[in-house]
Amino acid sequence: MSRFAKLIRNKDGNFAMMAGILMPVLFMAGSFALDTTNVLSMKTRLQNAADSAALATATRLYQEDNLSIADAKAFAANFLQGQVEEDKSAFDDFSISPTITITKVVDNGRTIWQVAVAVTGTQGATQMARLMGRDKLSVSVAGTSESGSASSQGSISMALVLDQSGSMDWTLDGQKKIEVLKTAVFGLIDQFKAVDPKGDYIRLGSVSYNSAVTGQLSMTWNINAVRSFVASLRATGGTDSTDAFKWGYNKITSPTETTEHNARTGQDPERIIVFMTDGDNNYYSADTSTKILCDQAKADGVTVYTIAFAAPTRGQQLLSYCADKPDHYFDAKNSQELIDAFKNIGEQTSEVVSRLTQ
Repeated sequence: MSRFAKLIRNKDGNFAMMAGILMPVLFMAGSFALDTTNVLSMKTRLQNAADSAALATATRLYQEDNLSIADAKAFAANFLQGQVEEDKSAFDDFSISPTITITKVVDNGRTIWQVAVAVTGTQGATQMARLMGRDKLSVSVAGTSESGSASSQGSISMALVLDQSGSMDWTLDGQKKIEVLKTAVFGLIDQFKAVDPKGDYIRLGSVSYNSAVTGQLSMTWNINAVRSFVASLRATGGTDSTDAFKWGYNKITSPTETTEHNARTGQDPERIIVFMTDGDNNYYSADTSTKILCDQAKADGVTVYTIAFAAPTRGQQLLSYCADKPDHYFDAKNSQELIDAFKNIGEQTSEVVSRLTQ
């Protein structure tokens, strides 16, 4: 008994024993935390994709009288697949299983299309979770959109104010930043083409800048022209955003925009600026002059989205100030976040053209 009591009181090797007991627990906790983070990220991305697909399909059904339900479902599935294509590299063994439901409702002689996109996404679990018998992580989301009448649809005029200064030639995440910007803008244009296939509701224009305005494309119904303009951008020079922002502000507040939209849809457009930079203005005075223009735009009711692309503190502060409200400012720290920012803007502004119900 005395020897047993002495053994109980002996503290030699306690650390090794506790470590042996706790290490598996710590590994399990870490694995659980990583799996939880991956599931939440997957759910957010899938929700955005489902909403976008439902929105685009409802709008297309409304605008294309001869589109069959089968073709609409195929369009929704393809659109959804395109939205999640880049997520294949973000998650291990990622796949989706969509269910698309389309309902035609006739209300007082008016046809309303209701589109529901339900998606289950799966990805591989961490190694620890697999040792515990859980090979897959899954999450389900749903997005529902409803087409409206022409009177419920809205029109937009959007000016893209894009930085093509020398720092945009730097490599980030294995790609030149200027090339990532092009990919992000092309994604935005594709979203607009999906929700406005006839080109009746969206007018776009773009200006590029470094230490001065380097290129400009006036507002146009032909948004493919904006794609060509952006594709030609080359990174060079310093940074001064003043004249470029002024160009965008003047273009979308021009009476011409009201005239163009009234002639085509009888509506006044929502006026939007998307202002992007990856650096600081070369002079503090350029920050001040840009802020004055941002104040004028916001006072005129212009919606101002801003995107800081891996930008230093002063650039972030300028763009945060210029956004017309906090959730219209995007701090994109890497390439994927820049693409996501433009996608988010596309989703928000597309809701003007069609109506997202859930």
